[in-house]
Amino acid sequence: MQRRIVKTGMKTIYLIFNDREKSDVSTSLLEDLNFVFGGFVRIKVCFLSETAAGDIDDGDVFIVLYEDRVHSMSEYISSLDKVIAMTRTVRREFLPEVFAIPEGTEVLVINDTDESTLQTANNLYALGLNKLRLIPYLKGSGAEETGRIRYCITPDEMDMVPEHMEHVINIGNRCISIDTIMDITNMLHMNNPQVTRNIIKYSEIAAETNEGRNRHYVRERLKSEIFNSVFSDARRAIFVTDTDDKVVYVNQRAKELFFPYEGRRRDATWIFKGEYAKMLEPYSFKNALLTFDGINYIVEKRVVKIVDQVVGSYYLFEDERDIKETEHDLNKLLMKKGLVAKYTFSQIIGESDAMKDTVELAKKVAATDFTVLICGESGTGKELMAQSIHNFSGRNDQPFVAINCAALPETLLESELFGYEKGAFTGALDRGKLGLFEQAGRGTVFLDEIGDMPLNLQARLLRVLQEKQIMRLGSDKVINVDVRIIAATNKDLAEQVRAGTFREDLYYRLCNIPITMPPLRERGRDALLLAEYMLGEKYQELESGQLEQILRYNWPGNVRELKNAADYFATLGRLPDTVAFCPVSRIPVEAGEKNAGRISADTDIRREILEIIAVHTAPSSGIGRLSVLRKLRERGRSISDDRLRHILKELEASGKISVGRGRCGCRIRETGEMRQ
Repeated sequence: MQRRIVKTGMKTIYLIFNDREKSDVSTSLLEDLNFVFGGFVRIKVCFLSETAAGDIDDGDVFIVLYEDRVHSMSEYISSLDKVIAMTRTVRREFLPEVFAIPEGTEVLVINDTDESTLQTANNLYALGLNKLRLIPYLKGSGAEETGRIRYCITPDEMDMVPEHMEHVINIGNRCISIDTIMDITNMLHMNNPQVTRNIIKYSEIAAETNEGRNRHYVRERLKSEIFNSVFSDARRAIFVTDTDDKVVYVNQRAKELFFPYEGRRRDATWIFKGEYAKMLEPYSFKNALLTFDGINYIVEKRVVKIVDQVVGSYYLFEDERDIKETEHDLNKLLMKKGLVAKYTFSQIIGESDAMKDTVELAKKVAATDFTVLICGESGTGKELMAQSIHNFSGRNDQPFVAINCAALPETLLESELFGYEKGAFTGALDRGKLGLFEQAGRGTVFLDEIGDMPLNLQARLLRVLQEKQIMRLGSDKVINVDVRIIAATNKDLAEQVRAGTFREDLYYRLCNIPITMPPLRERGRDALLLAEYMLGEKYQELESGQLEQILRYNWPGNVRELKNAADYFATLGRLPDTVAFCPVSRIPVEAGEKNAGRISADTDIRREILEIIAVHTAPSSGIGRLSVLRKLRERGRSISDDRLRHILKELEASGKISVGRGRCGCRIRETGEMRQ
């Protein structure tokens, strides 16, 4: 009498063995199945020597160890369609030792039966061990055939290993292959997220003999998740059509935009027919402005191909209202956070050679990704230059993040730069905080007053420059960053290096391409151009004597001080006393004399350069250009390297100095004079 089978909601897997002889193998394989399916499927171990016909016909999947055992299952179950012949593989943990065997080595493969021995050898070859000569240890193999072999691999059959074997690699009980796990999943029609996660974890344990199939499974699951969670909830409306423009998919946003009312249930195909068909006809397009039902949309169309065959198209619709709202919100947030560079090179006012040379150099630097160090006295416009470099670079559509290293205490500066995890310190936000390097994304970080950065933070900044990595406070996780760093200082970093207050390795990292902002006193008539810009129409109220005062004044506060003086004049109608009572030049200021102030400033700087060269002139040696630049800075005179090159060429052309290579450097000529 046939047993009546009562099915329950949970499906059943039977793991079939002939007998209990290999109980350790059955236990190991059962653990593999439980790892993947445990809790979602009933898993039973069955020994045919103890089972009667019909006892196990309630199963959904029957797993046998070898192909030749499939047919014998017909005595126990009604349909062989449910039988899967298992394939097994090596656990990943044993692969390094196996792959370490020298190439071309003869290796004996030992298992309990000829069938399992051949299966193990084939499995090893499938894993990529073609560099070895694998020799199956079959029944009847004699010592004369295997005596020369010194290496062997066995899946826990140590008692079968010949005594003469010198190198024995025990790969343990083989586990169920990913292929078999996938076959079981498909036969059970499993679509359980937890089982999917378990399979992905299991693939890290089992070495893959069919790596492509496993990757395909993970990729398909990933695509499914992306389709459901990304496309369905996307901000833009998405339509997918076949080659006949029949709509095969519409996401939630498309339904909201085009089918918002219950009574307006028209077929989605209406969008691609009639009056709109011609607008959507092109093969593909991007950022087209189209109007549907009186509403403007930015539309993008792309074709979908399988190999060279077009199988359909997809359309992305973005409502103009959404675009404007998003842009408004983004700009508001960025402005609020100060992550925008407002200035460009076109806003830098100046016609002096010193300023033109500096801007030209900065434009060349902006086209690269090099770290930039901007040097200059306070008020010379270092941040304006940094913002201009960012806006001229390929990162101009990314954030510009600025921080003053002198304005924050050490602990706060560190957390602002690198961020922190929750609970990193007392007062930290519960959710943690992103640092400026992460907020910058692929943009620019501007570190103003870098000379005031504490030494321990200098070491962390050096890692960012070298490794492009940061680590938040309270975290052990390294985060890769892709930012450009622009630093600025009004201090002599070289002197700080000598004094031990600034790291030498960081200094040379920052000094990749230095840019020196010329002080206002070296920019000649630029002071008047700046005053005109700052005062607007009130500039016409300045008298000739006041224009002379502006040109002759030393401007220790540079452009910032000039702005204060302009505000003072606009309010009170006169220049501040510090400017008004400075010595007056007898050189008249007229519209055509653009270089009046610059001539005076250039005369002073040339005289100092000649003095420095004269002091260091010897019969067989002189002073190098960089040393001249350093000596000028020690005197408080800031000048760009390009400007110094230009002056040295002029002095050489006029016969005052000679410029040689190497140790010769710059020397005063015997006929040279110490005056212009």
